[in-house]
Amino acid sequence: MTCGEEQRLYPSPTSFLHENHLQLFEFVGKMLGKALYEGILVDVPFASFFLNYMLQHKHSPMYSSIDELPSLDPEMYKNLNFIKTYNGDVSDLELVFAFDEDVLGQMVTHDLKPGGRFVSVTNSNKMTYIHLMARYRLHTQIKQQSAAFVQGFLSIISPEWLRIFSAPQLQRLISGDTENFDLADLKNYTRYYGGYHASHQTIVWLWDILSNDFTLQEKKLFLKFVTSCSNPPLLGFKHLEPPFSIRFVDSSDEDDNGDTPTSIVRGLFSLRKRGTTSSARLPTSSTCFNLLKLPCYKKKSILKEKLKYAIKSGAGFELS
Repeated sequence: MTCGEEQRLYPSPTSFLHENHLQLFEFVGKMLGKALYEGILVDVPFASFFLNYMLQHKHSPMYSSIDELPSLDPEMYKNLNFIKTYNGDVSDLELVFAFDEDVLGQMVTHDLKPGGRFVSVTNSNKMTYIHLMARYRLHTQIKQQSAAFVQGFLSIISPEWLRIFSAPQLQRLISGDTENFDLADLKNYTRYYGGYHASHQTIVWLWDILSNDFTLQEKKLFLKFVTSCSNPPLLGFKHLEPPFSIRFVDSSDEDDNGDTPTSIVRGLFSLRKRGTTSSARLPTSSTCFNLLKLPCYKKKSILKEKLKYAIKSGAGFELS
């Protein structure tokens, strides 16, 4: 996959450089379908034209490829609109019905129609040129990659289930709600382990920092740090699976990657014995379990400093 100027993903036109690229696209499509089926959010913003392709909606008679071009190539969209509204003789621009592509430093010419590189664009055929160029960029150029991806996706998700959704709605199903972040809802469905509880001083500090000191962007970074997705579930954190959890960790727990009876007992013992842990250790996370592993810091200011550093640098990220 690659991304356009809007940083939204679509299949890479040069993926053919990899021998098994179509199998990989089909596999990624299956993975996305499985995540959607299981209600697992994936923080991947797709280009709107590609979302529409995934939905397999039939286009209306008024559909035009150029309308979706801005989500892929805003600069080309601007240039094609210039040609469309150009009042002079378009043939003066010396355009032909072909698209030149730079592939690893080598210029490759693709005809937009048979023999297109020898057909000049004129005032009488410029609209045909515009539509063929837009269609090539949006569809023909990545036809095989898109088909392989969608084949994998639809092997998990029935096309019947998708008919009622628009492209923006499908993106929300994939990545969650990008606009709302209800911190109280997250707090309400949080579980605590290792001696922590809702009224523990460190936990009180944590929620106060998130609520009053963090910006919306920092809250999203925190959520991404602990769940791998910066957006909450569409139906709220009640439906986050597994539930968000916070567990005490001690400086001696460097190799601990999960909640076992031993780790919980050790956490209870450590917490009651000292009440604090090393200020050098950063908060860590296990995104597969939506788990925040949080040391018991001596001061709120230290917790705030360490948490901000962890979420902004990706420190402590674990795929356990």
